[in-house]
Parts: sequence; C-alpha cells; structure tokens
Amino acid sequence: MEQDNRPDLNINGVGSAAGGRYRQLTIHGVGKLAGATVSDSFMVNGQVKTDGDVRTGRLHCNGHMVVGGGLSSKEARIDGMARVRGGMNGERIYVNGGLHVRGDCEAETFQSNGWFDVEGLLNAGEVEIRIQGKCAAREIGGERIRVLRGGAGGFKRLWQRIVPKLAIRLMADTIEGDDIELENTTAAVVRGNRVKIGQGCAIGRVEYRSELLAHPQAKIEQRVQG
Repeated sequence: MEQDNRPDLNINGVGSAAGGRYRQLTIHGVGKLAGATVSDSFMVNGQVKTDGDVRTGRLHCNGHMVVGGGLSSKEARIDGMARVRGGMNGERIYVNGGLHVRGDCEAETFQSNGWFDVEGLLNAGEVEIRIQGKCAAREIGGERIRVLRGGAGGFKRLWQRIVPKLAIRLMADTIEGDDIELENTTAAVVRGNRVKIGQGCAIGRVEYRSELLAHPQAKIEQRVQG
C-alpha cells in the first residue's frame, strides 16, 4: 500500500501557511493560506482567506471564508459566510448562512436556507431554496427547482431587523427546468415543463409545455405554451 505522506494542517489562534496538499485542514481562529490548496477535508471555525483555488472532499464553514480562486468540494456546508472569487462546484452544496460566488455554481444538489448571490449560472439537478434573505443568480437551471418562502426561524428574524421584507426574495434573469415551483420570486423568464407560480411572484414571461398553475395574486405579464 502506498504511504500517504500528506500532513494535516491545524491553525489555532492566528497563523498562516503555504498552499499545498493536505489530509485534514482545520482553522480555529484566523488563518491565511498562500497558494492553491488540496485536502480531504476543510473545517473553518473562525476566519480564513486563501490566495488560490481550494479543492477538498468535504468543506464545513462555521465562520467567514474568502476563497481567492475557485472552490471545488464534493460536499460543502456553509453555516457561516463564504465568498468565492471564482466559480464553485461539487456534488452537494448546503447553504445555511450566506454564499457569494462571482462565477458559476454547479452541483448535483443545491439547497439553501439562508441567502446567496451567484453572479453567473446556478445549475444543479435539484435546486431547493427556502428564502431567508435576498437570493440572486443571473440564471438558474435544473431538473427540479423549488423556491419557497423561509420559515420563521432565528435567521429570518435577525435578517428582517437588518433589511426590509421586500428584500427577502429570489431574483433571477432566467429560470429553466423540468419541474418548477416558485414563491416570492422576480424573474424575466421562467421556462419549464410543469410550472407553478405561487404567491409573491413577479414574472415577465412564462414558457411551459404541459402545465401552468398560477396563484391569483402572482403577476405574470406573458404566458406561452408550446
């Protein structure tokens, strides 16, 4: 059996390290990583800033993370705040805090119970969003897309003290999928096979193939079946 010579990296307090290949990478405090980083796992309980790309098997962010390049993780869980200056991809992405991605965000499963801003394309096989703050993406694509108003949890109560209620919604230029259900969403175009437009939505154009269900209070400027 080939020996694994990769070290673990633990920063407790304030520290910095070079990028490289690690097994387990843990930040408890404030850390900086200079260069691209590859690891089996990456745990953040504090603040960390990386100069380059990050590739890890499992990411758990409980604090504040700034990635200077792209972020790739088989499973990523954001319970704090993550800012990615490149693109982000993985199999499963869970957002319970805040996520900002300058590029595209791609996954098999994308679930959000907080807020996010994807400046490019948000693309996943399954997209499930419970809106707790202002959520935005230039385009959203997936087989199944479900957007619902968030519950009355502690995160929502805290967020509503900071921003007006009108800001707690999803905004996108285009939303495209097979099975789409939307609430509190503003979009220029929604395109799908089965489409349900719920309360609080303002949609410019809905293109559907088999079924369109619309709440009486939803605003839809144009409906096209084809």
